[in-house]
Amino acid sequence: MDKLRKMAVFTRVVELGSFAAAAADQNVTPAIVGRHVADLEAMLGLRLINRTTRSMEVTDAGQHYYHGCKTMLDQMAELEQDVADRKGASPSGIVRVAAPEGIGSPLLLDAVESFQKLYPEVLFDLVFENDQTDFISAKVDLSIRLAISLEDSSLIVAKLMDTQLSLFAAPSYLERLGVPTTVQDLDNHSCLAFGGSRFGDSWPLMTKAGLRKLRQPWRLVANQTHIYREALVRGMGIGLLPEVMAADLVEAELLVPICLDSRFPDVGVFGVYHEKTFQPRRVRLFLEHLREHIRQA
Repeated sequence: MDKLRKMAVFTRVVELGSFAAAAADQNVTPAIVGRHVADLEAMLGLRLINRTTRSMEVTDAGQHYYHGCKTMLDQMAELEQDVADRKGASPSGIVRVAAPEGIGSPLLLDAVESFQKLYPEVLFDLVFENDQTDFISAKVDLSIRLAISLEDSSLIVAKLMDTQLSLFAAPSYLERLGVPTTVQDLDNHSCLAFGGSRFGDSWPLMTKAGLRKLRQPWRLVANQTHIYREALVRGMGIGLLPEVMAADLVEAELLVPICLDSRFPDVGVFGVYHEKTFQPRRVRLFLEHLREHIRQA
């Protein structure tokens, strides 16, 4: 068991990038973390991490050993959970979910709230960010992603729903400057871009020839969804959002959808996770619950 503890500490050093961060994560001192790593190196007769007072670098042998440790520790945790599930115990433990910042409320929080009413012993750790989360370093069980298409053979992908990309603006803005009806009309409007979009400085537009990139002299670019939505609500311009991220503002009559002579593509909302021999039951149950919650919404 002592060796397993040392391996667990070593994996967190590699994942978090420093002895100090691993010490805080494991609630021990950096000296104890260093001792665990040194003990492993002595047992193996290999240098796992080259370290100085200011930096550390995982050696090739250390990287190879890390991946083996990670696989073994994950399988052990999943096996223990699987055995507990087979005993008929109520699901418990933490479900770590990563999602785009703009989809957290109300869609994801509503699903978490209703799930915890069914399974009160399941806890959630929600990570909201617009970049794709690294499953390993963030210890994420499930990632919610929005994409026109999603292809990654190393991951298991479950489509939860489709939502259309649409233009939105505040009623005050449209009263002031009028409602555009064609793509060309946008040249006479203030257009706002979402800087965290995978499409960069363009909007994807459907044409007979396929998708094309629509670029405008953006009046404002924001890389946080809540700031982008706030700018639209304030009447600062017209912006492109997945309808699922604007539904609450439309319902509150703070934003109005705009229909042009051309349309924007549908975006899939996907649940993405690593293939595991023993996927924790709590994660499987939540993914099923989330899918049903979205279907009924």
